[in-house]
Amino acid sequence: MRVAAIDIGTNTVRLLLATAQRMGDRVALDSVERYEIITKLGEGLDATGQLAEQPMERAWAGLRRYAEMINAADVVAAAGVATAATRSAANGRLFAERVAAILGFQPRVIDGVEEARLTFVGATSHLVADQMYCVVDVGGGSTEFVIGSDYPDYAASIDIGSVRLTERIVALGLGDPSQARSHVDELFDSVLAPVAPDLILGSGGTFVTLAAVARGVSTEYIERAGLVVLSFEELRRTVDHLLDLSVDEIAALPSVPAPRAGVLQAGVICAERALAHLGADTVQISVEDILDGVAIELATKAGS
Repeated sequence: MRVAAIDIGTNTVRLLLATAQRMGDRVALDSVERYEIITKLGEGLDATGQLAEQPMERAWAGLRRYAEMINAADVVAAAGVATAATRSAANGRLFAERVAAILGFQPRVIDGVEEARLTFVGATSHLVADQMYCVVDVGGGSTEFVIGSDYPDYAASIDIGSVRLTERIVALGLGDPSQARSHVDELFDSVLAPVAPDLILGSGGTFVTLAAVARGVSTEYIERAGLVVLSFEELRRTVDHLLDLSVDEIAALPSVPAPRAGVLQAGVICAERALAHLGADTVQISVEDILDGVAIELATKAGS
């Protein structure tokens, strides 16, 4: 069956189209298509507590495009989630009501723990449940940590991500990278992993872009490669390199999608400090993420 999943995030609105098939007791996704529109929905949210009109209009415009694509794709079932920006905004419910009218179905506004759980389902969907995994997902408004084998045993969501930290760097005067790193470290101190994972998976656009810059390739190449592992030292050198550049210089890098350049420095700080907090030696980059989790659970409930 053909399914569609939408993720309405703080920085991006994304769509996954895939064919879901039952494989024993699991659902596998095939013929996967991924689309991303950077809307900066959470722009200004950290200071005002509200979603601003222009970012909402950008998100609605992107979602209208996705609705057309879903209608043209012979989709049997569709579902969506809205994460940090929508759930924390005072006007998030009003925004989501308009989204439902555009899409023709109601996206779920999920909390951080559910976001972490769905990310884990997606990121580990192609892995054998014989190890203890830790999935780290750096979003625009929050960073999720989730640990488990075949199911999450521990999940934490911290309200810091690429968009939120970008704005705090200005608002709190965290101009020196060491200050931004210390700020993130203080927030991540509340993450208390109950066990040491065997494998750490870095999920989301920040990790994919970091890997692309580290290897000097495009993000599309990383997405096709399937298995990319970075050492912590390689990742940290790449972060230091990015922090030495201006936003314009980052945007000019072939490995960086230009619309992501403005929040990438904050995002990679969150990624680096998350791995440092976990004591990671390496991280495996995961293209699969919350979108895959939403699609798998949708197909499971639909009885594929």
